[in-house]
Amino acid sequence: MTAISGDARTDRQAPPHCLVDTAAAGRAREESGQITAMLVIFSLCALLAVVAVTDVSASYLRRQSATSLADGAALAATGSAVAVDVYGSADDDFVRLDPAAAQAAVDTYLRDTGSYAAYPGLTAVVVVEGDTVRVSLTMPFTLPVPVPGVDPTTTIHASGSAQMPIY
Repeated sequence: MTAISGDARTDRQAPPHCLVDTAAAGRAREESGQITAMLVIFSLCALLAVVAVTDVSASYLRRQSATSLADGAALAATGSAVAVDVYGSADDDFVRLDPAAAQAAVDTYLRDTGSYAAYPGLTAVVVVEGDTVRVSLTMPFTLPVPVPGVDPTTTIHASGSAQMPIY
């Protein structure tokens, strides 16, 4: 038998997977806390994306409702045609509209539907070109999530047009 002198573990080398890379350990100490900074930056980006999507979606929905309102106002303006205009000439394909009557019909429509109260600052421009009435609506809109450094109020524009054919 052979006598074992000293500690047997010191006579052997450590396996390669047990070796400590001192350069890697130094880098690990230098990089500690980096994930926190990355998470903060990612969280800010995610928050800004949510704010942007919220504001854009709200603006889009307001524009859609304003477009529907403009279409309804244009149809109300075509309903303002008087009988003499409806039964004008046999050669006419469309009813000629009176600009003053069309403007009055649009104002009445917007007042009766409560639009002036629901959308403060709402303005309507009515243009009659022969047999076509065009209604353009403009209204201010305050964004639901204000962003520092950005004006929280924007302007929504919508338009609608209508004609009244003679059958």
